[in-house]
Amino acid sequence: MHLPSLSTVASWLKTWQPAILLGILTCGAYGLVLYGFGIIAGPIQEDEGWSSAMVNAAFMGSYLLGAAASLVSGRVLDVLGPRLVLWSGLVVGTIFLMAASYVGNVWLFIVFWTLGGAVTIAGLFYNVTMPIAARLYPQRQTAAMTVLVTTGGFSSVIFMPLTGLFTEEFGWRWAVRILLVLAAALSLPAVLTVRRLPVIPPPEQPGQTSEQTTSVDRYGYASVGEALRSREVQVTIAMVVTSSFGLGALLNHFVPAATAAGLSLTASASLTGLRGFLSLPGRALIGPMATLMGLRPALGAGYFVMLLGTLCLLAAGPLWWIYLSAIIAGLVWGQTMPLQGLIASEVYGLRRLGTLMAIQTAAGNVALAIGPFAAGVLLDSVAGDYQPVLIAIAAMNALTFLLLVLLTRVRRRTLG
Repeated sequence: MHLPSLSTVASWLKTWQPAILLGILTCGAYGLVLYGFGIIAGPIQEDEGWSSAMVNAAFMGSYLLGAAASLVSGRVLDVLGPRLVLWSGLVVGTIFLMAASYVGNVWLFIVFWTLGGAVTIAGLFYNVTMPIAARLYPQRQTAAMTVLVTTGGFSSVIFMPLTGLFTEEFGWRWAVRILLVLAAALSLPAVLTVRRLPVIPPPEQPGQTSEQTTSVDRYGYASVGEALRSREVQVTIAMVVTSSFGLGALLNHFVPAATAAGLSLTASASLTGLRGFLSLPGRALIGPMATLMGLRPALGAGYFVMLLGTLCLLAAGPLWWIYLSAIIAGLVWGQTMPLQGLIASEVYGLRRLGTLMAIQTAAGNVALAIGPFAAGVLLDSVAGDYQPVLIAIAAMNALTFLLLVLLTRVRRRTLG
């Protein structure tokens, strides 16, 4: 087997250094705010005597406020570049989250965690790093996204076991402090390195060429308002909302649904870890799939397979259906968000990508927060029977697939 030379590896690293650093930053940002919280939530309740609802209110608050704050960070990214957004996400987010680890009052904990998590989400999550990568590599966006999300995909693999280890050894408060220092160390290289983006030319004027009939050119829409009036943009955002709603409900209810079907809690939790690990090869396949099939067919295959995974869980009598569902969800989970990001870049264009991506992410995050709650309400109304819940999630998966089909048709009419 012929191994690449050191000069080839060095050249590759030089070319993709910004995307790699952005992926490492994203890995640190997601580590505690998303993946670590589910692990420390139980110990917080036990140590502090706070209710589950109060503790989880901090998580929900961080995502809802983060959705709103993302609208601001996206606009700032488009107008001023990445420096202010990245520095604010790192410094302000770390300060508030660190403060949350010191307070003894549950309301102060909710306030500090909500603020810290929201700023981190708005300034360091994929809603920022994806537009930056797209602007840095305008001709090689698929490859850049693959590098970004594959690197960032190690977040759950690294932070979930570390969160459990540190919490068990030092308690949840010191675990949060140690993980914040680790996340800051991972984020700092990108914050220091990625300081400016290529300049996007002003929009071409209507009538300037025979082909130019609107203010939309190859760099995208001239204004955010014009973009939001576009049918293509509207369908894209709706697709992300339904996808996030179904995905959030499935991810949060997979373990109880699996245990209700007869799997042990330990086995169900292990499958959750397997799902996170399997997202890595799924992310690595983004580039080859997009090249072989095209962006929309690749995402459509992912949506369809996610529907099959939900139906496998619904059919679980034989327990191997549950394992199959977890494997499918893991492989597809890592592909959905970056493929959505690539399609968004194609639909929105580079000029307003930060703002429009922020709007898309904000809408998706709200759906991601509401999905598990809505599934819980439905579960309570049917006396704990997970069959109607899984049917509803499958219906949402099917609706997402149909919206992608509609988006493809709208795109063809737009180009035609």
